[in-house]
Amino acid sequence: MEQRPLVNSEGLGFNFPVGKNGYRWWYVDGFSDCGQHGLTLIFFIGTVFSPFYASARKRGDADPREFVCVNAVFYEPERKYWAMTERRMRDLKTSTHSLNIGPSSMSFDGRYLTVKIDERSAPMRRPIKGIVKVDLQERTDKCFGLHSVGQHRWWPIAPATKVDVALEAPDLKWSGGAYMDTNGGTVPLEETFSSWHWSRADLGSNCRIVYEAHARDGESCLMTLFGNGQDGMASEHSAPRRDLSIGPIWRVKRPARSHQGFTVQKTLEDTPFYTRSHLCDASGNSVMHESLDLDRFASSWVQRLLPFRMRKIIYGLSKVGDSRVTIPFSKGLK
Repeated sequence: MEQRPLVNSEGLGFNFPVGKNGYRWWYVDGFSDCGQHGLTLIFFIGTVFSPFYASARKRGDADPREFVCVNAVFYEPERKYWAMTERRMRDLKTSTHSLNIGPSSMSFDGRYLTVKIDERSAPMRRPIKGIVKVDLQERTDKCFGLHSVGQHRWWPIAPATKVDVALEAPDLKWSGGAYMDTNGGTVPLEETFSSWHWSRADLGSNCRIVYEAHARDGESCLMTLFGNGQDGMASEHSAPRRDLSIGPIWRVKRPARSHQGFTVQKTLEDTPFYTRSHLCDASGNSVMHESLDLDRFASSWVQRLLPFRMRKIIYGLSKVGDSRVTIPFSKGLK
């Protein structure tokens, strides 16, 4: 199987090709210094959770550039601002140093990643607009395979760094600790894996990352890394399993590994197949945790539910030419 590169010395791989049925995403998360605010940003080429992309793959080889997406979430003490909009190839532009998906973009100048967000929230369509800047001065240069066949890889670009948030809609300004990585694959996630979980503990100038993935062929991947972009990431012995309580609504399992256990500060996302949680470790450090049940994701009942949290930009011909129409996924899902 041809391997798709993730790392280069100049940029963040924005212009590297993504093969048919594959995927690539760039991920940023962070918490404010006061612990009251948080964010998650994901730019997808080949939206791994898109029912349209899944449907296209069932019909044959599908071009991931026809299924590009921005997921932007800002967490506040009493609410969250959430957007996930999928677009098509005509809305995608890539270069060595930039990635544009519709009106939103990521750009890298060699030191800072600047994310310009211009999205609409779901379901109320309120604007989410502004700039997020991530300091990438200290970066890693090593990718890790998540399966021995080599079809899925992960590059922790900036394990422990800083972020500045300045939104005009809603009016939000804060700074704090952050993390950035990118994942890429040549086949769909659910084809290889049945489940995985991931956590990142913010330790100030360092972080601790646990990545555990279970494949359908019985193979397991378990990595624990400690460090930062400046000094690299050293492997550690993995901590014992200390699972969290299941998701409060959809009851998705939340596996975790820790020597002393975690306290759940807030369940940020609770979906039929995925959870995202803000944890606190025994020393008071903030921890981002995610768990993914790919058996559930692949099930027909979850595929039917997916459209209700996403927007799809489609294009159709009208009497006055090409027009852009926004539809909920449920209108076009087959």
